[in-house]
Amino acid sequence: MPFRFPLQALLRFRESYERRELLRLEIVSRELTAAREHTARAIRDREQSLKHLASRLAAGMTASEFQFELASDRTRVRRITACQEEARKLEDLRRRQLDAYLKAQQQRKILENLRDRQISTYKLVQNRREQQQLDERFLILQHGQDSR
Repeated sequence: MPFRFPLQALLRFRESYERRELLRLEIVSRELTAAREHTARAIRDREQSLKHLASRLAAGMTASEFQFELASDRTRVRRITACQEEARKLEDLRRRQLDAYLKAQQQRKILENLRDRQISTYKLVQNRREQQQLDERFLILQHGQDSR
């Protein structure tokens, strides 16, 4: 009789659950990478704008142009802050998702270890049965030869 793991359906569920948690982790990680790139791009944009503003100030500009540049800079700062906040939220989500993935992985491994132990026990019992049958055949053959 072949080995049958009674919790195979649960193991398959745990494997699919682990895969789903890994996919979620990968999605959040990609989103986090994109948010970090947006933050870096926003910072570079602001730095370039400030350099451009400094050169325009040296060349001379009107007060209304200066006011417009200051308003634009405040908008850039808000954009940077929003990008950084989004990255912080995604980092927190990534940490939670990593924990969920590791927990799912641990639960799957527990079931796999249980299955592996049951397989080992099954094989041991099977080997003992085979050996017992071989011993019985040998004894039968010996008994048959002794009676001749």
